[in-house]
Amino acid sequence: MVSASCPVFGQEVKPIEEIVISPRNEKDNSIQIELNKDRIQNKLANDLGQILSLFPGLQIKNYGDVGGLKTVSFRSLGAGHTALVQDFSSVSTTQSGQADLSAFPVDFIERLELITLSPTRTQIPIHAKLAGVVVNVESVHSYSGINPRKIILGAQLGSFDQYEGYLMLQKRVKKWAGTLTGKIRSYGGNYPYSYLNGNNTMEERRKNNGLLEYFGTASVQFSPNPNHQFQVRLSGNEYQKELAGAVIFYNSNAAQYLNGYGLNAALNHRFKKSRWDVFSSVNFQKNNLQYLDSSYLNSLGYLDQRFYSNQLDVQSQVSYLITENLGVLLGSSLISEELSGKSLTGNPYRNTSESVLGLEWKKIGKILVQIGAQGIFEKRDTVLKNKWNLLPALSWSFDLGKKNRLSLVYRYTCRQPTFSELYYQQIGNTKLRTEKAHIASLRYELYLPFRNGISQTMIQPFYSYVYDKILAIPTKNLFIWSIQNIGKSDAVGVEFTELIQKKIRNHTLGARVNYTFQYTQDISDPNSSTYRNILSYSPLHSGSLELDYSWKKLSFFVLTSYLGERYALNQNIPSNLLAAYLLVDFGASYTQVIKNNELTLRFSLNNITNKQYSYINYFVMPGIHFNVRLQYAL
Repeated sequence: MVSASCPVFGQEVKPIEEIVISPRNEKDNSIQIELNKDRIQNKLANDLGQILSLFPGLQIKNYGDVGGLKTVSFRSLGAGHTALVQDFSSVSTTQSGQADLSAFPVDFIERLELITLSPTRTQIPIHAKLAGVVVNVESVHSYSGINPRKIILGAQLGSFDQYEGYLMLQKRVKKWAGTLTGKIRSYGGNYPYSYLNGNNTMEERRKNNGLLEYFGTASVQFSPNPNHQFQVRLSGNEYQKELAGAVIFYNSNAAQYLNGYGLNAALNHRFKKSRWDVFSSVNFQKNNLQYLDSSYLNSLGYLDQRFYSNQLDVQSQVSYLITENLGVLLGSSLISEELSGKSLTGNPYRNTSESVLGLEWKKIGKILVQIGAQGIFEKRDTVLKNKWNLLPALSWSFDLGKKNRLSLVYRYTCRQPTFSELYYQQIGNTKLRTEKAHIASLRYELYLPFRNGISQTMIQPFYSYVYDKILAIPTKNLFIWSIQNIGKSDAVGVEFTELIQKKIRNHTLGARVNYTFQYTQDISDPNSSTYRNILSYSPLHSGSLELDYSWKKLSFFVLTSYLGERYALNQNIPSNLLAAYLLVDFGASYTQVIKNNELTLRFSLNNITNKQYSYINYFVMPGIHFNVRLQYAL
């Protein structure tokens, strides 16, 4: 079994929390991999998407640099099968069914988890429990008033006119605690790039790539006694984005813009006493979005599309520890979603009822069982429809000695068609069925402490099968597409994670390796030319190697990230092949304690080799660039 920390270091060394595979901390009741606060903050990442790329098995589709659309998928399942949870609330856009990771700053994140299964953990929402995998984000608002700092003030600047400022205020008075965070970010984004035009290398600069964003969150927590905890949280963001678009041939400029705002409100209550753990919540999300294309060729001479979405989620979960080795959880939730917009046919809405029964048994190893029931009630083409899905999941983990552990995991999951897939203009299809997936994995873990050091290893072969896959395909000609349930795919691969850390007097050395091999093929139609071709944007190889060193108040890291060759389309032909790339980043930080306050200076130099690359075809990324951050914590 792998531990979250190693006592041989003593108190001077920060605990190793990056990898918590099948954790010793049994109160978590889940299978997870974790990143800690220090590692997150040291990267000076622009958003959550850049940090999640450090997890094995996660694939980040990146359409741009700061503020560019980023979505996450797990083992080729698609972004709709990945649940994003922030401070105990599920977060997704009603219209697209997924979250844009570029809209989540990392300045106040305390912990990140990648959770495979969590049947008896009450603070993971039911909707997330039924997804293929959970990305759990806990910020300073997860437990208001717990952070030892009362004030955090920071500023950051970077290449291509990037400027950021952020603030945290926190106060605890007897049974009350409050936390307020805010951030402003602006970006010019006119970075240079090069591309091949025949045999000539052309030099250009990114245009129409600016960004202005505001973020704010306020939370208040009240604990009338040690058993009860109430929390109210309100957060919002507003953005104005220029959309640079794809760089195709000579057109490197686009006159497209995206404006909008989001508002999230949550009320949580937790009761915990003896063997009982009860968590209830009410969450409301509102998102307004405006898409402008000032050069669109229509009768008006421009395109102005606006969408308004609301989502209400009410849930309650009750966990009871029957014996020291047996725990059970019951939970139920109701989700109501609605979307409106002139370009949509009608104003779609959907009600979802979900229930879960979870079981944890620690008698023969550790067995986790989860059975979920999902009911969908919606109106399509003036017809009321309802559909129920039964979603089972199971894991069994057991020790192979004091330092080895083996786990088997299986789960069945599904995702509903998004409102865009159902209703958006002529490409929408109201006949779509639910997309389903089977996921199975075998995990081996090795924990080896040695003198003043530790080694943690995880090897995880996996297999997934997806059917009724929802894809956009040409239906009449190359210019008229629609959404269809024609997809089938399977994926086989292995994930590998290694952490080695050693302390020598005042020096700490560390190395972390993440590697994922994944072979994902299209098995939709044996008569198709793409049968058994690799799915688009599914690299066979990806991974990272990170080396770090710390001495007293100084720390340094070097991070190399690799993404293998991949195809821009399912047709595996040379013209669709995108080149592999290797990126190298360097970072350093210095912390000075001044009368119990901390002054921290961080610096990062990214893409040191000035590699010209793109993850999505024609969406070029910046070459060498830097970030500098100054933070003062009281």
